[in-house]
Amino acid sequence: MKYLSKESFKKALKWIKQNARPLEKARLRFYFENDAVDEVKTELEKFQNTDGGFGHALEPDLRTPNSSVLATSLAYQIQNIESANQYLLNNYDKKNKTWRIIPLSAQNSPHAPWWDQADQKEKFSGFHLNPTAEILGYLPEFNSNLGEKILSVLKKLNEIEMHDFLCCKRLSESKNIPDAFRQDLIIELDRLLDTCLVIDSTKWNGYGLRPLQVIDSPDSFYYKRLQSLIDENLDYEIDSQDNSGAWLPTWSWQGTYPNEWERVKTEWSGILTLDKLLILKKFGRIISL
Repeated sequence: MKYLSKESFKKALKWIKQNARPLEKARLRFYFENDAVDEVKTELEKFQNTDGGFGHALEPDLRTPNSSVLATSLAYQIQNIESANQYLLNNYDKKNKTWRIIPLSAQNSPHAPWWDQADQKEKFSGFHLNPTAEILGYLPEFNSNLGEKILSVLKKLNEIEMHDFLCCKRLSESKNIPDAFRQDLIIELDRLLDTCLVIDSTKWNGYGLRPLQVIDSPDSFYYKRLQSLIDENLDYEIDSQDNSGAWLPTWSWQGTYPNEWERVKTEWSGILTLDKLLILKKFGRIISL
């Protein structure tokens, strides 16, 4: 079993303080230096628009200043932002029982190739578990019709895409859903987990769902089932720290918007480095803590 050394921990802290966005710096101070949570809220709200939604590259791969359900979902993952509830309600597609993940206007700003909408209208229209399942969990009142739709879709699947799984997992962890629905949802996710989880550590440096993305604390529902993989994944994350002290993204924009990508890479490195420190802290894998 490996541990992040005191020197490596200090290098990571220094990298974030020198290079990350103000939001990640504020979150670092909150989690590791006992700073007030109000500073995190203040920095997060700088990404919020007057319609209540979030944009301005809160999700670094999508640079549009306009609000998107994608960026708004990330805001909720950081902190419960009740002022965004109305934005979500206003943008719900009642006909298709879904939320469009990014707006058409996002095409006019730099973006990762997977967010390109040119000649791909079908890709972003119609019902999608990502982000619909996750967003349902953020609403103050449970939409039972939408819940039934999500379960119906899941029951028909023989395999699941990793982001769809993560959105459904976040829904299962919401305090705003009925217990009976939660149990039905967990049954389907338990059935589908093995179809999207990458258990071969030699493939963890590429695109795929790592165990630690499913189990983010020892209290996780899946911890006992995947404990041996978690230990291996924690060792892997410690070994994958860059010499600079940061953890770097394993993806790129594949040559599109090359100048913008350099900025995006730094932003993602700040997010990833903070995320790695938080999960290593939860599992007691940092020597100095």
